[in-house]
Amino acid sequence: MSRTMLLRVVVGVTCAIVLLAVFIYQRFDWCAWLGLEAKGISRFMINRSVRFFVNDFAAVGIIFSLFYRASFVKLAILVQVIGIFVLLLPYFVLKLYFPEYNGPLINFLHRLILNPMLLMLLIPALYYQRIKERSLTA
Repeated sequence: MSRTMLLRVVVGVTCAIVLLAVFIYQRFDWCAWLGLEAKGISRFMINRSVRFFVNDFAAVGIIFSLFYRASFVKLAILVQVIGIFVLLLPYFVLKLYFPEYNGPLINFLHRLILNPMLLMLLIPALYYQRIKERSLTA
């Protein structure tokens, strides 16, 4: 096995284990683990933010291991950054300013934030892109 393939396998397996661990320990208190003395909504926001970043970076690692292309990894990181502004920040605004609201919008945002769905949806799209590129060069 080449060094590149070994690297891809190690990164992919490690990131899959991280995603599984974050899923299993959903109620893990990141603030306590990081040694932060946050309370209330600050603790909530820190815990959600750390979980968002851990999940998404693990998903970027899986994309790296599957495709091993810098352009695909850059696209995944761009999607993650856009997700911060389009998903995470509105989620926090709704939680801060409308704490009594617990309707379908907040539930939808909650699922997208705490699960790396957007980045996982990139995998079939990037796979299709790679197939199209190969068919054009053949």
